[in-house]
Amino acid sequence: MASLVYRWVNKLRTTLMISITAFTVLLCLLQVFLRYFTFISMRPFAWGDEIVRLCSIWVIFLGVSVGIRENSHFAVDLFLNKIPSAKIRRLADHLLDGLAIAVFVIIAYQGFLYTSTNVTSLLQNIHISMAWFYAAIPVGSLLCLFEYGYRMVWGKAYKQRALNTNNKEQN
Repeated sequence: MASLVYRWVNKLRTTLMISITAFTVLLCLLQVFLRYFTFISMRPFAWGDEIVRLCSIWVIFLGVSVGIRENSHFAVDLFLNKIPSAKIRRLADHLLDGLAIAVFVIIAYQGFLYTSTNVTSLLQNIHISMAWFYAAIPVGSLLCLFEYGYRMVWGKAYKQRALNTNNKEQN
């Protein structure tokens, strides 16, 4: 059941990222075309640049959780690789993940507060609530918490990292 929910969330997140990215690229290309390759009477959309910037926030916050899923975020593990014991290495990994979880809980909470206080704020050139864009902060943070929770309960990442550390030491 957990893997079914996980796959569903992953498909939804991937679909959102691809859709928002495609929309952003097409809108950006249209803006450039209207700016440089049309007559004076056709101008770029006044709201285009603003929407492109704000959509990139969604892609970034959704992408952070994908980076956690793939274990591909930049990490300096100089000191972690010097830990000789796989057991202590796993403990250090759990401790670091616990710290990251605490940070994402704070970001999710503060993002929710920030989003809820900006419900009545509208974009300058188009009447859309800023809350739709600021919602990327708590949603992305909750997806990161979901990734960490899944990895800690059902994932094999800790065993694989410990094995990779042991294999490096033996070579």
